[in-house]
Amino acid sequence: MVKAYTMTNCPMCEELKAYMKNSHIAYEEANVDTDPGARAKMVFNDIEQMPAVEVNGKLYSGDVDELKNIVKM
Repeated sequence: MVKAYTMTNCPMCEELKAYMKNSHIAYEEANVDTDPGARAKMVFNDIEQMPAVEVNGKLYSGDVDELKNIVKM
């Protein structure tokens, strides 16, 4: 399962979530604006840009197109 780390009012986050939904990729969402644990995980891992994804225990952040390629593996 993919875990998507998102922010409120983030167009790139919405784009990634729509892609995963339309591609039938199961995911769990954690909004760093409302989930202190998710925010702490991003801070601990020096990830500042959302969206970010966790796949098989590894965190990725960056360009939305790159993240789309990662989640479809």
